[in-house]
Amino acid sequence: MRSASTGASVQEQLPLGDLPAADARDRPARGRVEPERPRYRLSNDALASRGWPAGTELVVEEGRRAVRGDVALVREGARLRIGVLDVQFGRGVLRTDHGSVILGAGARHVGVVTQVVVGVPLDGMPDLSATR
Repeated sequence: MRSASTGASVQEQLPLGDLPAADARDRPARGRVEPERPRYRLSNDALASRGWPAGTELVVEEGRRAVRGDVALVREGARLRIGVLDVQFGRGVLRTDHGSVILGAGARHVGVVTQVVVGVPLDGMPDLSATR
């Protein structure tokens, strides 16, 4: 069976000229690979009020200086501490659900938590031992 069209019809174009131009920041540059940021796993429920119970994996942007209200990772001696950076009695403190810890003179800022990667592992799921 043949179609009953009468000659070549002109197809209308959609009005797409109003769309915003793609921003160069939205797409990765060619040949450029973003460095993978270190991940840390919470060992306790110190930040459960933020929805981050024990076992939650966090991405830390190292070298970024924390400001008041940021979730900061701080090294004090050989111990890593995490909490919301605040000021109490004129001194820096890390606030958690377990209370506040005053940062000593030897405390060094490691970085700031930028995102949560994985929630709490489910029972029976293997632990990711490759993280820090």
